[in-house]
Amino acid sequence: MSRLFDALKGASNFRQGNEGKAGEGVWAALGINEADLAPVLNDADVSRQNAPSAVLPEKLGVVFQEDEVPRDFDQFEDSDATPTTVSVDQRARLIQNAVDPVVAEYYRRLRTKVMQQQAESNFRSLVVTSANPQEGKTVTVLNLGLSFSMLPSFKVLVVDGDLRRGTLGNWLGVDHDHPGLSNLIDGSAQLENVLFKSDKIPMHFVVRGNSQVPDLHTSQLQSHFQRMTEQYDLVLVDTPPVNLIADVQLLAASCDAVLLVARAFSTTRKALEKAVQELHRFRVIGTVLNAGTAQRYRYRGDYY
Repeated sequence: MSRLFDALKGASNFRQGNEGKAGEGVWAALGINEADLAPVLNDADVSRQNAPSAVLPEKLGVVFQEDEVPRDFDQFEDSDATPTTVSVDQRARLIQNAVDPVVAEYYRRLRTKVMQQQAESNFRSLVVTSANPQEGKTVTVLNLGLSFSMLPSFKVLVVDGDLRRGTLGNWLGVDHDHPGLSNLIDGSAQLENVLFKSDKIPMHFVVRGNSQVPDLHTSQLQSHFQRMTEQYDLVLVDTPPVNLIADVQLLAASCDAVLLVARAFSTTRKALEKAVQELHRFRVIGTVLNAGTAQRYRYRGDYY
């Protein structure tokens, strides 16, 4: 994990030397030991001097590759998901709101890394967690889900696994009265009652639910996630911080793999080491370093 720690340290030094003018971005680093650290930038202002190398072309609008098709849910007519109204905040840091194509491009890179891991050892459910709160789990889950949903004939489900303070519904503007994962666990709802879809976003989702937080049991959770993976190509689970809430252990034990999120200028080496220790029994496929900084330059030959 030394490369990730070096990146965290470098980001901290950069902030001190540039009066904290850090941009809001995502550095995707899948594969804790060997992966390259690649920046993912959004439309925030970033410092231009002494920042880690990155690509930030002129704002041209989000573009899609040839193998990607922005989709609605006509292809999912056989799905049991219930239509609902979604009102995504246009200020939310989601790729569908981005005006810079590099945002979508680096989420594609993150998506590709995940697919490479899937090819090596097949998995269908992926827990996304972090050491502490406010480190970018939910935005990573949503943007990764959106990126996967652009693939033809690929069905993705995003689940809010934070039963206490989950914010997935807030990001999507969904009423908190909707049944969700907590209702599924306590038996007050069936899977078809908690699966939702909208014509505003090209993926299905499950919110945290409106019942009292139940006691979690691995065997029960496994059966629910097994049913989800039978219907979807990938199930992404947004969870609480692993260093604070024991639920993450049970969710990780009930799913196939784990993706760990860290935040530049915020996550300490000690906190990250503790998170890795908490997750050492599970299959951690890699890390995402969120809220990094970047330097602007053009591709040779004006690629964009």
